[in-house]
Amino acid sequence: MKRVFANFNLKKSASVLGAAALLTLGSAKAHATPIIEKIISPTDKQVNVTFVGATDNSFVFHLDFNNKSGEKFTLIIKNDAGEVVYQASYNDIHFDKNIRIQKEDTEMHPTFVIRTATEQVERKFFVNRQVSENYVVTTL
Repeated sequence: MKRVFANFNLKKSASVLGAAALLTLGSAKAHATPIIEKIISPTDKQVNVTFVGATDNSFVFHLDFNNKSGEKFTLIIKNDAGEVVYQASYNDIHFDKNIRIQKEDTEMHPTFVIRTATEQVERKFFVNRQVSENYVVTTL
């Protein structure tokens, strides 16, 4: 009877050791896999458009786009009617530019669009020029 008991313990120990070895190898494999961050398309946090001020004949906006992937993108500016008034392509990693929009009326609704091959981010503004030469800019 002792012999059967010893064989049973040996078989049980072997299966426990085998399971432990598989779990150890499995967890080592999961920890060894590197995490790679690749940003393919712009997100809201990467695009920042702010109203800087006004000159005698134009409104000035500052556009900052952190293009970490360095992929080609298109900057599009639309007027109140949704017509494209400016369009150009860039591939800068850190795009930082002041943009001047000519004053036409007392109210403007410019839209700034950053478009990549897969996605686009829009920033809409409402600019109200008052007679006292104060400017109220609201981000939409």
